[in-house]
Amino acid sequence: MFDDTFRVCFADTPFGVVLHQRIRYQVFCLDKGFEDPEAFSAAQETDAWDDQSAHFIVQNKDTRQWVAATRLVLPKRGRPLPVDSLNAFDRSMLDDPNMPVGEISRFCIISNRSNVDVNSQLEPDPNSLEAWGIGAIGKKQQFEATLGMIRAAGIYALKRDINFCIMLITDAFARMLRTLGVTLRQAGPPTEHRGIRTAYIVDMRESVVSMAKKSSAVRDLFRRSKHAYVRISSVALDDTIDCVSEYTPDHSLFNETIFRETVLLPSENDSDLRTQAQR
Repeated sequence: MFDDTFRVCFADTPFGVVLHQRIRYQVFCLDKGFEDPEAFSAAQETDAWDDQSAHFIVQNKDTRQWVAATRLVLPKRGRPLPVDSLNAFDRSMLDDPNMPVGEISRFCIISNRSNVDVNSQLEPDPNSLEAWGIGAIGKKQQFEATLGMIRAAGIYALKRDINFCIMLITDAFARMLRTLGVTLRQAGPPTEHRGIRTAYIVDMRESVVSMAKKSSAVRDLFRRSKHAYVRISSVALDDTIDCVSEYTPDHSLFNETIFRETVLLPSENDSDLRTQAQR
């Protein structure tokens, strides 16, 4: 079960974002060859949307290693999403072309086939978060990590009234997400970007309900929504933390049956990102 072995951390510190970029460098530059490693001298894969994003990283609690990452690019008035810059998203296909849409991107997991370069690891103080480094996980655990990241990004988005997210993904990944119960609606033509990919709009709330109907294990995962993510700054102070520390039973999102057992605090001192998403 995901929560027994892993936790998702929201990167609310500069190091957290660097760690996210380090995982991306490992997967997109070294493992898949999507980007030129020589273009990133600090061994961190970066782009123009990092300052507009909520970054999530997955930690294996058994090994303390960081093994996966994804991000939610927040909608910001006057600034296109990555998928817009590729002309891969046809907003006229939306019921309301002006509605706020986030983008789930940089979805990556370090597989056990990865050749993690120990020499490129950070050189931190031995008792710090950085000392745990990055590591790989097997195929079964990759499936669990995928579910955990979907839960984290989904709950984070819904709490900020971002009900729809776009994903630019391969057919194989789309099939896997549909198998999990994620609702995908095509929102653009197939596009060449690191292979053929298609933009799909995801109704986040509908997907949570659909996924819960697919499996009792997934339903239980969403009912443990207090474990969706924890701030990496909190983990730096106490590495036993597995969930957010405060709850409120009256937040409208969690009046829905699927979330009723465990609920998240609607404001977690992240007003900067909330404001950014509403601009």
